[in-house]
Amino acid sequence: MKFEDLLLEIGGFGRFQILILFILCLPRINLPMHFLLHNFLAATPSHHCAIPQQEAFVNLTMEEVLLISIPREPDGTFRSCEMFSQPQFHLLLNSSLQPENNSIIQHCQHGWVYDHSQFTSTIATQWDLVCEQRGLNQATATFFFIGVTIGAVVFGYLSDRFDPFQAVPPGLRFRDKNFTNL
Repeated sequence: MKFEDLLLEIGGFGRFQILILFILCLPRINLPMHFLLHNFLAATPSHHCAIPQQEAFVNLTMEEVLLISIPREPDGTFRSCEMFSQPQFHLLLNSSLQPENNSIIQHCQHGWVYDHSQFTSTIATQWDLVCEQRGLNQATATFFFIGVTIGAVVFGYLSDRFDPFQAVPPGLRFRDKNFTNL
């Protein structure tokens, strides 16, 4: 007997079959949101090196402190991963100057300051996954999908081997006497 014949025998594709199909599709609606979540959790906001002893520059604005502490890119933005080893006060007189000696430029030594205007907290800001650690930020999606794959294999095996209801972790079980007697 074919499936189509069986379906005709029980009265066709009715309300019950539509309800079962709808209930089975509900979890699939939520699944793409989990896959897209990494785009927001691992976003890297704009950042620059944290400046040590910033309180020593009380007479300077924040823009001036950045100007003497962090080198600029050719387009005029501040570099994200480098800082001057010593403040370059001569840049206050002429900000278009760039230091002739690259040996005074070093990687960030005291952490980073992040722009929280768009994202208040991401894994990049919580774990400082920027600059040299940027690859770890990109690897988090790989770790997530490895976990999804291993979970699918393990729980697929468990649900085939044992009672499908007992393969579900205890915290996720829904057992109601009225529900199981249907």
